[in-house]
Amino acid sequence: MLDTITLAFLGAIQTGTASLARFSLPLLGVLAIIAIYTKLGPLVASGSAGAGDAIATVLLQAIKTGILFWVLVHLVDFSTDALLTFFQWGSAAAGGAITPASLLKPSSFVAIGQKAAAPLADAIDRLGGFWFTKKPWVMLTYWVSSWLIIAAFWFVAVHVVLTLIEFYLAVMVTTVLLPFGIWTPTAFFAEFTIGWVTGGLVRMLVTAAIMGIALPLFNLARFPANGGDPTADTALTVGLATALFALLAWVIPGRAAAIAGRGVSLALHAGTVVSGAAGAGRAVLATRAAIRGASSLLKRQ
Repeated sequence: MLDTITLAFLGAIQTGTASLARFSLPLLGVLAIIAIYTKLGPLVASGSAGAGDAIATVLLQAIKTGILFWVLVHLVDFSTDALLTFFQWGSAAAGGAITPASLLKPSSFVAIGQKAAAPLADAIDRLGGFWFTKKPWVMLTYWVSSWLIIAAFWFVAVHVVLTLIEFYLAVMVTTVLLPFGIWTPTAFFAEFTIGWVTGGLVRMLVTAAIMGIALPLFNLARFPANGGDPTADTALTVGLATALFALLAWVIPGRAAAIAGRGVSLALHAGTVVSGAAGAGRAVLATRAAIRGASSLLKRQ
């Protein structure tokens, strides 16, 4: 059921992405024209002295528009490949314990939790009547620990589902907000979406790393090792360890994603803009010099 719900959500989001993608290229065209005219106006008004700058501005804007056009056309493919790449990086850091196929089957994580809690459930069924009267605290520990394990793995599975849904929602929004990056006054829309998508990728990487490290430990968990009934201490330890694992799998990726998204936004707002402006200025100067040089040669002839 969880897998079906996940696929249904992702399918609906992908349908929405395809619907919004129809507006991305017209938006890019309109905003590119506005950006060109707002930059050309002062240059054209300055007369022949700004002719070289005007031509260089048009060429530079055409290159930027072409790059954004190419990105928008392949945005969905790029985002899916990037998500799988970051997931594989996180899994490789943990020894490749989980595969990308498990992303669309979050119920596999629930199955691991049920397998880890099975010895406690068997002990409760087998010893419930006698131990509940003699040692009720042991049965209570069994019951609490088993539910902790199952709930923790459900928590992790839901976290994976939410990570996928959030990432593809970010991609859907990017299809219509990324074109605004072509014009400086509206570039903050594109900065927001790039930060959101980047944060989702980092969240997936950290989640894959944590799960890849922890899941094999629970697969190997056998309590007790000698084949007897679990002790209260062992059951409580495994239950608390599982709860800690679920907490780490939820909190740390979220914090990493927030830091990554904020960092990308700040980088785009400050460093990238400054360096991009400097690079654009150098390109304009070089193009203007080339055009003036060609004009001089033509005049001499």
